[in-house]
Amino acid sequence: MILDATAGNRTMWHTKNLPNIIYIDIEKKLAVKPTIFADNTNTPFLPESFNAIFFDPPHYIKKESIYFGFPDAESYRKVWHKRKKYPTYYGSDKYGSRQKLMAHLYKAQKEFKRILKQDGLLWLKWNEIDIKLYRVLAVFQDWTELLRIYVKAPTQTASEAQTYWVCLTKQKKGNRQTELLSDKLTDYFSHPLLNTVNR
Repeated sequence: MILDATAGNRTMWHTKNLPNIIYIDIEKKLAVKPTIFADNTNTPFLPESFNAIFFDPPHYIKKESIYFGFPDAESYRKVWHKRKKYPTYYGSDKYGSRQKLMAHLYKAQKEFKRILKQDGLLWLKWNEIDIKLYRVLAVFQDWTELLRIYVKAPTQTASEAQTYWVCLTKQKKGNRQTELLSDKLTDYFSHPLLNTVNR
């Protein structure tokens, strides 16, 4: 079973109604309704329910509401995704500040850790329009990055900033190699010479 944790109008999917994908979102005005209206930081699913989770959160903050694909967004329809029946909804008006967005990402990854199977995959999409990827990955604690894909497709990139798909898996408890790597990174970043460098 697969979870789309930020369904929007399902515009990233070529096939939009597969029975093995559950689509969730909290936005009530979407043109394409999710399978379930649910908050991705507090889902109704049992532990270890999913083989894969796709997570395409807002990548930046805007104060005004921009409802791509809603009835009051006709002007945006003419500019964005002209060939799509339902333009993308980004949700960039939901959080109000970078701190609130980062807090949401942290809560979401904790929930994903609960509902993803032990050998499952989390696919994170991120665009560096406002926040660098390394800062975002810092909140994905106890995950191991398996793969990073650099995206250049115009339909997947909202700006000149780099877009990524990052594939993560849950760290195995008691994994000695992971513990050793974590210890080495801690030692590295706490080195006194590094503290003098302006990062």
